[in-house]
Amino acid sequence: MITAGQLRSFILSAGIMRYDSGIRLAFLGALAAGAVLVGRGSSEPGGNGGSGGSNVGGRGGTTGGSGGDAGVGGSGGTTSSCPNPCNSLEECWNGQYCVAKKVNVTGGYAIDATEVTRDQYAAWLATNPSTSGQPSYCSWNADFTPSCEWPPGAKGNHPVVCVDWCEAYAYCEAVGKRLCGQIGGGPTPYLHYQDVARSQWYNACSSGGQNDYPYGDTYSESTCNGYDAGNGGTVPVGSMSGCESSVPGYTGVYDLSGNVWEWEDACNEYAEEWDHCLARGASFGFGSFMRCIDVYETSRNARYDRLGFRCCAP
Repeated sequence: MITAGQLRSFILSAGIMRYDSGIRLAFLGALAAGAVLVGRGSSEPGGNGGSGGSNVGGRGGTTGGSGGDAGVGGSGGTTSSCPNPCNSLEECWNGQYCVAKKVNVTGGYAIDATEVTRDQYAAWLATNPSTSGQPSYCSWNADFTPSCEWPPGAKGNHPVVCVDWCEAYAYCEAVGKRLCGQIGGGPTPYLHYQDVARSQWYNACSSGGQNDYPYGDTYSESTCNGYDAGNGGTVPVGSMSGCESSVPGYTGVYDLSGNVWEWEDACNEYAEEWDHCLARGASFGFGSFMRCIDVYETSRNARYDRLGFRCCAP
């Protein structure tokens, strides 16, 4: 029997990240990075969260990012109309609280400039959102509170983590957006995550299929927050200024590669909590395998300390 250590060594040397058939993707890469993947109700240790992820030699992740022209899509207000001022990468939602700024990209939609931060998520939780009214496949989800790295503390401008797919979906809906899915509406078809004509996330990350990484085709160790950048954890969203596209129509979207994995509205079924859904972008625990085309497959109820999300609109 192959031990976890032997499997990890094999993964690191072979660079295994995904099958070309498009599913059963980055579980091996996550093992290489030492991520703790925990679904609520799981028999895994620490069954309600995933703060125990370690930063062990993390190569073998996936994805990338890039994104759109600067521009606010209109579901929020201005940066000055909220009780607490919003920063330059935020906009005000209905005069209530700050959310990530929408950036218009080629393809006729907008995507968040950054991952949703802990402070942004906390502001939504402070409104006491009801868990009723969720889609039937999220009816098991009784609490929107992150299971680890919470409350935000001094890391309010870091991406929120330890949220499952249903919580990401609910937050985006609550702020007048949606979890990034298919261009034109609905979920991204499960096996078309690498199609720029379908996946909002992949189109933004790859600059319409032009780039392997948000910033180009050649991997750069220090451009985005991956393992080789040496930060050993999350960083404030948008703080790595080179981690964006330079292609007109896709600029102004940060951290689509690295920092944390990002949920996508792309699942193999829409039935219950154990459906397999895709996450994009890799995390701080991964190295060169952070291309836009790479993905991670996990259960809808998974929560761990390097998994977050961003929203799209419409």
